[in-house]
Amino acid sequence: MRILNSLLSIILLFSTSLACYAGVQVGTTRIIYAEGKKEASVSLDNLDSTPYLIKSWIENNNNAGTHFLVTPPLFRLEGKQKNVVRIFKLDGVLPADRESLFFFNTTSIPASTTDADRNTLQIAVRTRLKLIFRPKGLSDDLPVNHAKELSWSKNGNQIIVKNPSAFYINFMFIKVNGQSIVMKDKNFVAPFSSASYSLPAGGGGKVEWKIINDMGGQSDLYQSSL
Repeated sequence: MRILNSLLSIILLFSTSLACYAGVQVGTTRIIYAEGKKEASVSLDNLDSTPYLIKSWIENNNNAGTHFLVTPPLFRLEGKQKNVVRIFKLDGVLPADRESLFFFNTTSIPASTTDADRNTLQIAVRTRLKLIFRPKGLSDDLPVNHAKELSWSKNGNQIIVKNPSAFYINFMFIKVNGQSIVMKDKNFVAPFSSASYSLPAGGGGKVEWKIINDMGGQSDLYQSSL
């Protein structure tokens, strides 16, 4: 009986942690920062009654400091409340002929309000979004206009995609002969660059893909052959 009670306690604690894990909702899936724009903003909505400590920052692909400032970088978000984090471009030159990629990070930590809370494992949840800086020269164009321009080739057990455009192309999915390609955290191809992925067994033939547009939706279906 003691073992059963202990097991039930663990299950209850785990369930509570999962509820906290989903507490703060981020209002977007990506951030497009157009050159000349005064600021960009991200809304945070606390769906729980529990307060959270919110920490936000921006980094590049090397986890280093960037050309952007986040404000407020640290604040308390009360239960059932919303707040907005603003992003400002700092001085510094970025490429004018292509997009630049950064990452917006926000971590939410449940506030400890009682002794019982302080003796409980608190789970910090990190959300990581792409922040894409788009120079003025690309302001009248969109990545989705170039999705069909991608070229595909096979090299051994790898499939290689080349992006001739100035935009970051973010994939919703890639399929070869109906089998999904495992992209993990490498679900994009950079401007004027290529990316490679492992082919499914017996891979070859028809390639299908959809990309993610600026609003976080999916594009039309595109097809090519290897």
